[in-house]
Formats: sequence, C-alpha cells, structure tokens
Amino acid sequence: MAKPPSRSNKPGNTGAGTSWWVILGSMAGSLAVGGLLLVEVRSGPIVAGIVALSLYGFLTVGLPRLFKSKTVQETPTPPKLDPEDDDPRHALMVEAHQHLTCVRNAIPAVPLEVGHVLDALVRHGLAILETVASQPEKLNPILRFFTYYLPATADLVSDRLKLESHAGQARLAEIDQTLGRLKEAFASFERAVVEPDLASVDLDIELLDRALKDDLAPR
Repeated sequence: MAKPPSRSNKPGNTGAGTSWWVILGSMAGSLAVGGLLLVEVRSGPIVAGIVALSLYGFLTVGLPRLFKSKTVQETPTPPKLDPEDDDPRHALMVEAHQHLTCVRNAIPAVPLEVGHVLDALVRHGLAILETVASQPEKLNPILRFFTYYLPATADLVSDRLKLESHAGQARLAEIDQTLGRLKEAFASFERAVVEPDLASVDLDIELLDRALKDDLAPR
C-alpha cells in the first residue's frame, strides 16, 4: 500500500479575491489615518495621501496575500506513493492523491474565505489517506469517499476556477455553500476512519468476559 504522507511544507503562490468587508474597512481605516495626519499632525495633503494609499494597499492586497501564503505553506504535502506498489488498492490511492493536489493548487486562486474551506478539505483528505495507507482494512467502510466524494469535489473546484471571471456572485456563492457542506462530509469521513471502532472494542470485551466466566467457573 501507499506510504504515509510526508509532513513537509511547500510554499505556494498567492493570489486574490478580497472581500468587500476588507475593502470597505481598509478604506475607512486609511481615510481616518490620512485625516489624522492632515489635521492633527499637519503633515500636509501629499504626505497624508501617500500614507493613506499605502495603508489601503497593504490592508487590501498585502495582508490578504500574507494570510493566503501562510495557509498554503501550512498545508502538508500529499503522500508520496510507491509506483511499484502492486496492491490493487494502490490505483485508488494514486487517484485520490491527484484529486487532493488539484484542490490544494486551487487555494491561491480563490478568495481567502474559500481558500480556508479548500485548505480544510485537503487536510481532512490527507488525514484519511494517511490512515488508510497505514491501515488498509479501513478502506472499505469509506470507499465512497474515494470513488465519489473526492473526485466530485475536485471537479467542483475546477469548475469554480473556470467560472470565477464570468459567473455571477449568486452562482459562485452556491458553489461555495456546496464546498462548505463537503467540508463537513470530509470531516465526518475522517472521524469514521481515524477514531477507534468502539463498538468493536465493546464486542471484544464482551466475548472475553464470557470466555473468562466459562474458563474460571467451578467444575
């Protein structure tokens, strides 16, 4: 089977999509600082304007890119799979690896809040891959994650990138809501595969108790 994923970090490009709240808040803050310099400090309109514009540019472009870069850098690298692995489940793991890579590569190209959702999808997916790589018997209970949910999610993210420049905000918001629901589904799949099977543990204990009672009973 596949090897567990590496935890190394890999920086990515940064890009776009700033919300209106950030733009309006940055504009108000920049105007306030410029007015303060102009009225209280009496630095002159040119200096006040330059400072206000510089602050506005940092808040709307520089700061979001800084956070976006941090998000991408903290995303762990998908597991490296052995191409010579002859396990029949290997192809499924390789395909899942490719889908997660596509989702991760889309993070710099979407708005910051959507990037956080995609980052969560990748993290849940990597945790699932890591667990299945080390415990292959856990694949079957969540097979639908590999055969349907993950490919469909990668396709939806790809569609969003294509629609980014010419689709209406309502359409993009609909896609983003679906991505949010998928994040919850991915988290559920992760819990199912990572958390111990308590029902199985209870059954094992019950069977052991019965055996001990039988063996220790007076004859």
